[in-house]
Amino acid sequence: MQIEVWSDVVCPWCYIGKRRLETALERFPHRDEVEVVWRSFQLDPSVPEGETFPTLTTLAAKYGRPVEEMRAMQARVEEMAAGEGLDYHLADGVSGNTLPAHQLLHLAAEHGKGPEMKERLLHA
Repeated sequence: MQIEVWSDVVCPWCYIGKRRLETALERFPHRDEVEVVWRSFQLDPSVPEGETFPTLTTLAAKYGRPVEEMRAMQARVEEMAAGEGLDYHLADGVSGNTLPAHQLLHLAAEHGKGPEMKERLLHA
């Protein structure tokens, strides 16, 4: 059986979902019959490569919400992440074009290191 997961390395929900999938698979009696395949998905491919920006203010502008409201929403995501054993600091986050990260993931997968690279990039 194969599970395909489409995700971006800057998506906080994707890392939470990865942890939840891993937990579910640990309990699944046929875990050794499951292959997890990570697929690339860019949240915003329109961002020019090499350009970075603060995530908090950009999200506030994107959704037309005050920065403090977005900060509170991110704090709730941080709490959910903590419940999965993840230590998030979203208010300090920086985002950008993730194409180079996805290219690195594909290269790592060609060398049998895809899952390890996915974990490292999500952690970063």
